[in-house]
Amino acid sequence: MTRARAAAKAFEEALEEFSLPEDAPVIQDPEALGRRAALLAVSEIAWGQALGPLFDVEQARTILQAKSRQAVSDLEERGRLLVLPGSGGRKLYPALQFDPQGRPYPEIEEILDIFSGVVETPYTIASWLASPQDLLEGRTPASWLRSQRDPELVFEAARRSADKLAH
Repeated sequence: MTRARAAAKAFEEALEEFSLPEDAPVIQDPEALGRRAALLAVSEIAWGQALGPLFDVEQARTILQAKSRQAVSDLEERGRLLVLPGSGGRKLYPALQFDPQGRPYPEIEEILDIFSGVVETPYTIASWLASPQDLLEGRTPASWLRSQRDPELVFEAARRSADKLAH
């Protein structure tokens, strides 16, 4: 049995365990439900491939050498960390925002501020960090930060992108 068939069988069994009536809205279009479930199941993996490693809170705590999960949450609340919602309410922290010493690049705070109120999801910001920008000589903002180049150009690239998203 292929992995896809095994997954489909497990999905079917899980649905039957819910004892949903045949006319339940969620299963009116079983093919659409199956496609949606598959997309949701692999979305974190796909984002991880596009963005690079995504750390959970415990991994972020280790990278940051923080004493507790609360210390990670404090950085998040102060706008110093980019946090992505994961499945099951988990929080994910893209590795591309950390310098070689495991600290968030100081520019992340301003980048988050620039995009604040403009993007509907933090995945847009993460995607921007991993996408080549003309103003940065075709480099990604993450690689620009890693190479310690002029941060003002990153901020200008962020402002331009935020302006486009706002209009």
